Amino acid sequence: MSNKQLITNVGIGLAAASAGILARKTLQKSWEKVTNEPAPKEKESENTDLKEAVTWAVVSGIGAGLARMAVQYVIDKRQSE
Repeated sequence: MSNKQLITNVGIGLAAASAGILARKTLQKSWEKVTNEPAPKEKESENTDLKEAVTWAVVSGIGAGLARMAVQYVIDKRQSE
């Protein structure tokens, strides 16, 4: 693998990870506005019921995954041009 390919792969990974983190932070803020409660952070928390914890896990997982996938798609599309 050449240095250029290595740098490109690392850059793609960082961009995808950053998109996932940004999406999760955005979802946390949205969750707090909609529910008037902070997003569940600890699954062992006594203040969080199972339904809320599962809903948060699904919403945040899908949101972060879609953000990473979108970044990967855009980068792949640019590289193929």
